[in-house]
Amino acid sequence: MTSLISSIRRGAVVLMAAAAMVAAGPALSQDKIGAKVGKPMKAAQDAVQKKQWDQALAKLAEAEAIANKTAFEQFQINEFKGYILLQQRKYGEVAKIYEANLNSGKQPPEQVNDRLKTLVQLNTAVKNYPKVIEFGDRWIKAGGQDLDTRVLVGQAHYLQKDYKGAISVVNGVIKSAEQAGTKVDENWLQLVRSSQQNTGDTEGATTTLEKLVRLYPKPEYWDYLLSTRLRQKNSDRVQLNLMRVAREVGVLNSPDEYLEMAEMLLEAGLPGEARGVMESGYQAKVFETQDKSRADRYKRRLDEAVAAAARDQKSLPAIEKDALKVPTGQGDVALGLAYGSFGQYDKAAAALAKGLQKGGVRDPDQAQIMLGIANLELDKKADAIKAFEAVKADDPQMADVARLWTIVARSGAG
Repeated sequence: MTSLISSIRRGAVVLMAAAAMVAAGPALSQDKIGAKVGKPMKAAQDAVQKKQWDQALAKLAEAEAIANKTAFEQFQINEFKGYILLQQRKYGEVAKIYEANLNSGKQPPEQVNDRLKTLVQLNTAVKNYPKVIEFGDRWIKAGGQDLDTRVLVGQAHYLQKDYKGAISVVNGVIKSAEQAGTKVDENWLQLVRSSQQNTGDTEGATTTLEKLVRLYPKPEYWDYLLSTRLRQKNSDRVQLNLMRVAREVGVLNSPDEYLEMAEMLLEAGLPGEARGVMESGYQAKVFETQDKSRADRYKRRLDEAVAAAARDQKSLPAIEKDALKVPTGQGDVALGLAYGSFGQYDKAAAALAKGLQKGGVRDPDQAQIMLGIANLELDKKADAIKAFEAVKADDPQMADVARLWTIVARSGAG
């Protein structure tokens, strides 16, 4: 959340647009300003053109001191003063002046939306978030489209702990960006997710997190997404598949997780994959420890996996022959799983696809997931996604695993 708050602070000064809007300086309208007021205002205009800000303010003070001014004359004096103070970066004072002019009834209707937008930016700069919300909500309701300014409004809602308002505004920004084909900013998603967590919307926060991992597949987001699932009471089948996802995206971190995954693979009759898991754990140095008993335990498990993999690899020709004898696709699927266990993904994909096409497979969802993984390893992302999407929704947890693998394939994680 630190990065989110830092983003809010960085985004607080989106003000040069406001300066640019009046960069040429305000223009006098002599036919509507009396000569008495017009004289010091003309002198102020001359000073503005020379960037003599203090002199310009002094002349405006003379104009303001004149009695019986019209509302329009006061409006013009305020516009001049606001422009000058804007150059001096006195944003709080400018905000008050522009708000007074907005409420004066003299603001030209075609300028109201721009003025509302400027007031959002000015009040953001001085951290007057209630005013940001007041003017921002009016501006958005009137059709304000600028994404950066809308984000400022959403951030103001968030900082005022109006989390539902923040979600509404920033989700609107996200939708607009998606419709325009513009990439959704990471910080927008972080803000929405944090707001959803603060309102207790766990399902919404998870959906937003999934969007984060799709667009920004960072290990920290994957860790958040998978940690809850891995801590749930899962069947061995689901737990192993979740661990496969975790390993693929680089968030299988602890020695116990590596060890548990290897043990589950050995029990599932996939020693080649178990050996690969243990070897990758050693390469990642997760098994380094000063505890001799733990080190011996890790080494025994590695040796067990290596020995079992060697035996299993020798039996591959027999598994190939057996697959030809089985009338259903189960034999081909068993062969495909064995090939995949040893990283022979081209053969694995062919055997799994053949078995699924034959039918009669005991666990077609598992076969589809392993087919997707094999194709993903072969860099055939379209085929991988097709396989993952073929997993039925009858088992919600396996369907969820397949959806996570689809996110991996689409995002390029791993």
